Amino acid sequence: MSKHPIDILSLGAGVLFTLFALGYLLIPGSMSLAVVVPVMLIALGGLGIVGAVVAQRRRQEALEQS
Repeated sequence: MSKHPIDILSLGAGVLFTLFALGYLLIPGSMSLAVVVPVMLIALGGLGIVGAVVAQRRRQEALEQS
């Protein structure tokens, strides 16, 4: 079985969703949508940038090896 690269954006989105869900379960009413939505969008944007940088590095490494 061959390994495939980790999808940073999907992993980060899943972790964010899980953390916010746990926050709502453990401390109900502690987070309002006015806070959750912007934080989630900022975090997903940052993860998108990280994912793009990682993908670019992988492409460069593949070109150098061939």
